[in-house]
Amino acid sequence: MIRCPRCNSRHIYPVAGGYAGWTYRCKDCGYAGPLVIEFDSEHPQENEPLQRKYRNEVNEMRRRRRPYLWVALLIVAFLLALIFFML
Repeated sequence: MIRCPRCNSRHIYPVAGGYAGWTYRCKDCGYAGPLVIEFDSEHPQENEPLQRKYRNEVNEMRRRRRPYLWVALLIVAFLLALIFFML
């Protein structure tokens, strides 16, 4: 059984495949990529806390990265305004 590495959903299906391998897409979270989690049993309870911890770490990294994006956008807007007023 395969599961989504991002949300641990079973609603994941192959999109494309070939010599390089398969690309999968998750119907629940929208994940698209070649990596999936494969389990031998139907209910993998022992790995759920690890995936929850990974999901929390990814969400925290995204929250930390957002202010940098806004700062970068403000700097670009300032430089464009400066160039516009110089002409």
